[in-house]
Amino acid sequence: MQAQGYPQAQRGSEAAQADRFIAPESIAECATFRDAVCLAWDMRAVRGMTQRTLAERLEVPASHLSNMLNRDPVDRHGKPRQDLPAKLIADFERVVGNRAVSQYLARMAMLTLMEEVIQQRAAMK
Repeated sequence: MQAQGYPQAQRGSEAAQADRFIAPESIAECATFRDAVCLAWDMRAVRGMTQRTLAERLEVPASHLSNMLNRDPVDRHGKPRQDLPAKLIADFERVVGNRAVSQYLARMAMLTLMEEVIQQRAAMK
C-alpha cells in the first residue's frame, strides 16, 4: 500500500542486511526517535551511501530525507523538522542495513510496559 507519495522501496539484497542489530548500549543512549534514526544512518552497512542515494531508494525527496536525518529537531527558524514516517521504517532499515529504529521503539514500548506494571503494583499496596 502506498500513501502520500512514498511507495515502498524495492526489496533486494538489502533484505539480508537489515537483520543487523545494534548494541543495546547504543540504543539505550538514544533519547529520542530522531536519535535512533540518526544512529541507524550512522551505522549504515554501506558506508559510502549518501543521503541522496537513500532518498532515491526510499523514493522520498532528498530535502525531506535531509530534514529527517538532521540531529537538530528544529530548523533555524524554530520550525520542527519532519520525522521519519512510520510507513518508511521497514524500508529505511532494509536500506541502511540495521534495526536501530525498531530496537529503539521496542525498548520504549518495554519501558512503558514496565512503568505501567510498576504503577499497578504501587496502586495495589
